[in-house]
Amino acid sequence: MDDFEVLFSSKFTTEFECFPIDQQEKILSFAKTFQDNGLSDFSIYEGKVTPSWKGGTISDKNYQYALDNDLWHYHVGIPEYEKIHDKYKTSDWLLHFQWPNRGNEICLVDLYSHYTSGGEFYLPPETYLGYVEEE
Repeated sequence: MDDFEVLFSSKFTTEFECFPIDQQEKILSFAKTFQDNGLSDFSIYEGKVTPSWKGGTISDKNYQYALDNDLWHYHVGIPEYEKIHDKYKTSDWLLHFQWPNRGNEICLVDLYSHYTSGGEFYLPPETYLGYVEEE
């Protein structure tokens, strides 16, 4: 059996302690599912799991930033799951994580609304990242 590990970036660790218990529980539920199963089968997750560069174009700076930093996100169900699709559920808030080399380890980096107030897809700033791409 593979060992799957969940890390928290330093900034996310600090913020996590301030989240309401129900939000902490949703985050920890995702972490536990990852520890038990990894990410080889997205269908075992209640919310949608997807790479944060998906849907972007290669020339888009956000696409490259998300790709370079192995950024993914999970629809965590905060405040609740709203849209139910055939294979997954979506929510307003996303749990952002890094999944380098699609290996056995992820790093949780941020919890934020799907979109910024300007209507753009939100990506966590570099200060939130646990793994920083080396040049």
